[in-house]
This record gives sequence, C-alpha cells and structure tokens, in this order.
Amino acid sequence: MASQTDRPELFTGLREGALVLADISGYSTFVTQTEVDHSWSILHELLDTMVRSLAGRMDVSQVEGDAILFISGLSTAEVIESLEGTFVAFHRRLRDMQAVTTCPCSACANIGILKLKFVVHHGKFSRQRLGNVEQLHGADVIIPHRLLKNKVPSKEYLLVTDAVLQRLPDDVQRRFTPHAEEFDVGPISGGYEEIGYLWDLAQAAERKRVLPEEAFLNSEVTVDAPFAAVYKRMLRPEVMERYLFSDNVEAIPGARGEDLGAEFHCHHGGSMVSMRVVSLDPEREITLIADQPTPMHITTRMSDAGDGRTKIGRSFLWDEPADPEVAETLREMMQAMVLAGEVAIKSVFEEAG
Repeated sequence: MASQTDRPELFTGLREGALVLADISGYSTFVTQTEVDHSWSILHELLDTMVRSLAGRMDVSQVEGDAILFISGLSTAEVIESLEGTFVAFHRRLRDMQAVTTCPCSACANIGILKLKFVVHHGKFSRQRLGNVEQLHGADVIIPHRLLKNKVPSKEYLLVTDAVLQRLPDDVQRRFTPHAEEFDVGPISGGYEEIGYLWDLAQAAERKRVLPEEAFLNSEVTVDAPFAAVYKRMLRPEVMERYLFSDNVEAIPGARGEDLGAEFHCHHGGSMVSMRVVSLDPEREITLIADQPTPMHITTRMSDAGDGRTKIGRSFLWDEPADPEVAETLREMMQAMVLAGEVAIKSVFEEAG
C-alpha cells in the first residue's frame, strides 16, 4: 500500500502567471453541419498544432472541446509573442490541410471557416487533483472563461485584461484597443488586438521554392537508383540522417498525415536543427526551411535521368549574416557540407537502389 507521501498532492501551492484560453472559432457551426469523424480529426490536428507550437513555453492545463487552457510562467511579453507565433502556425496548418485534402465531404471542404482567438489574463491559481484529473482552482481562472463571451468586433484577436496590459512594454500596449465587459463577477477591462494581419505578413514573407539562378549554392548529382524510389525515400528519417549527417531525425507528420507541413528535428550532438516542408510538387520537387545555422531554404528537384537513374538537384538560399567575415565563413561551411552531401546522397540511394 502506498504511503501518504507517495500519493500525488491533492492541492498544490498558489502560483502566479499567465492564464491563456486558445479557442477555435466557428467550430460549433462546423461540427453541426459536417461529418463527425472528419470534423473531429480536423479539430484534433489543429489542437495538436497549437500544443506543439507552445511546447516548452506553456503547459496544457485542460482541453475544453474546441479550446485549450494554457498556463505559463513566461514574461507577459513572451506570452504574447508566443501566441502570435502559434496563430501563424495554426493558419499555416489550416492552409496545408486545405491544400492536401481530396475528400469531398462537407468537413474537409469547409476547413477554411475555422478561426483562432486568444483570451489572456495574469493571475493566481492552484492545481487541484480530483482522482486522475487535474484542474486549476482560483478566482482568476474564471476570468478568461468569462471573457470568451464578449463583444469584440472581430473573429480573430488577442483579448487581454488590464493585469496583462500593465505588464507589457509601452509599444506593445499601444497596439491594443481599450475594451471592457460586464459580468456577474463584476466589470473586466483590458484591450484587444485584431491579429489577422499576422498571417498576412507571414504569407507575404514566405518562400515556396529556391530557383537555381537565385541560390547561393547549387548542387547536382546523378544516382543509380530509379526515380520513383528516390522520391519515395527522400524524406524518410533514416535516409535524412545519412545525407544530413544527423545522429537522429525525428519526424512529425504534415497536414492530414501527408508530407506538406511535415517537420523534422535533426539532432547533431547537443544541438538540433528544425526543418519543415513548405511546398512540394509530388514526385518532382520538395522545399524545406531550416532554422540553423541561419534561416535557410533548400529546394530539391528530382528527375528521371533514364536507364534507371535519377538526377537530384539542390538549391540553397539563406539569410546572409551582416558581418562579412561571418557571411564568408558560413558560405565556406555550406560549400563543404553540400559537397559531402552529394557523396552521401549517392551512397544512400545507390545502396537501396
């Protein structure tokens, strides 16, 4: 029998931090007018996208249907910045899901009606355990839930309380329009910011491919392996480990389980490079963005070279450092890696081919 000290605490001490409700707008209409099984899988994928986007910065307290309650000990400015990034990640996944789906059902055809909003409060709370379920306890926990029902004239926004506003830098505060709501718990004031523009900016800055003529580096190698087999294996983690010289590659499926939007965490010793598929032309071209050593786009083109061979061309473009010496060092490092990569690509595909 477990001792008293072995049992989980029923009630934790008082904590202070951000209380965030991320709510998918339009889901009630979406689910009542569409196929249940597909609407649920769509919701699950979008909720999972938010959780992964905020991993390490916010903890999930509770999943509440089409909403998630997060808590965080980050500074308030970091909380807002994290939510802005999550908003972009949500819409990127939404767009990719629309791009890859071929299902004609109402759920899959109406993915685009879904929107995302956030309600943020800063307050005190405790964690209360009821059996195997853990819930937050405290008067401040009620506030973001009340604020979900509001008169904000927008479908996508950040609604924050005064407790959040007063912890933000002046330049960030000025982005919020003053707003107040009246509830049974009393008046709650703060401000809101419409955030649809964040996705517009992200799309405008996106690059879908790197053309050979604009690349900093181009690479081409012909392998003795059939075209179909090369394309099929190009994004397999065990293959990527070989030509990216990675100790381990973790793969996170893309939209609807497809390659578009897939993420790869490439571990090199104690560091990790994150890569994401930003566009693809099935069986012809794949473009990834990597976050290390500087933001970098890599477009890989594959074509049938005849006689069971495949030509693989790669184009690299990265954010060039302002310091000329650093920029030159990076270019030399990339040249060496690309040359070594050509040898590795030839080896890994010809072994299997």
